[in-house]
Amino acid sequence: MAEDEQNNHSEQEQPARGRTDRGRGGAGRGGAGRGGAGGRDSGRGAAGRSDSGRGGAGRGGAGRGGAERSSDDRGRSDRRGADRGGAVSGRSGGGEAATAWSRDGSAGPRPPRRRTVGSVVKPLLPAERPRLERAAWGDLRSNVTPGQLDDVARAFGAAGDALEDDDVDRAVELLRWAKSAGARSPAIREALGIALYLRGDFATASSELLAYQRLSGRKDQNHLLADCARAAGRPDKVQSYVAQMDPREVGVGRWVEGLIVLAGDRADRGDLRAAMATLERAGLEPQRIQDWHPRLWYAAGDLAERSGDRARARELFEAILAVDPEFLDVDERLAALDRG
Repeated sequence: MAEDEQNNHSEQEQPARGRTDRGRGGAGRGGAGRGGAGGRDSGRGAAGRSDSGRGGAGRGGAGRGGAERSSDDRGRSDRRGADRGGAVSGRSGGGEAATAWSRDGSAGPRPPRRRTVGSVVKPLLPAERPRLERAAWGDLRSNVTPGQLDDVARAFGAAGDALEDDDVDRAVELLRWAKSAGARSPAIREALGIALYLRGDFATASSELLAYQRLSGRKDQNHLLADCARAAGRPDKVQSYVAQMDPREVGVGRWVEGLIVLAGDRADRGDLRAAMATLERAGLEPQRIQDWHPRLWYAAGDLAERSGDRARARELFEAILAVDPEFLDVDERLAALDRG
């Protein structure tokens, strides 16, 4: 590749904006989303946006060095129409969903093209050449043939833009084509898994995220894998995926997202006491508040209310209100407690 082209991609790096602590509203479908730790409809959860941007896949691209949007961003998304943590998160979430998409208009306009790679139709690509973070660019360069690298990078960057615009279907289309040209790229498989998760295709998302895990050796999207297992009714897998997460390796934010998913799974099965004990492992009364605490408190407040401990629920919801008055529907939950 010409040296000036490589510099266009790598010199102007931007800080990670949203890895999978970036999910959509909490951790996991039943995490700190609208349904709290027990509700399956709790917003798509932190997954994907937790430390990970939309889950991980943010505009900077969906690669390991991708934008890090946090699940807290996702926590606000149900209410504000935004998060995305995260995946990418990186939307993953919440905290650290992998992604690093950004754009650079240095390349001149080029008419969109449609071609096929194998049986996959190449989608229309933008004329602008993306500016990717060094890690994401290095991943693509190592796993995509030089003749396809420029177009795959365009698809990868455009997928991040699509996720920012809540166009998950477009992101999936772009990333599936990118996968056909770079199936051994951890960045592409991670981003596709996050996009599929955000679309609700949990079985397929799980397959892609497992491929990412095999290729990268990383466990930093296990909170999403756990939530996919929760959707499939596999509590054994939920437990296993979360147990594999070491907060020193995946980041505390993503580990907390995993605990929220695990607590939600236990609450799904009626064990509210075990669910609350799971959340308490993260520390409900911290000396220093982190960006993931509102999601954690929301899940715990939901469990406390369901367990009949209205005073504890009020205390937790008030803690959220003091930090982020616009977090999900916390003001409505407090008002309902006051009325009841």
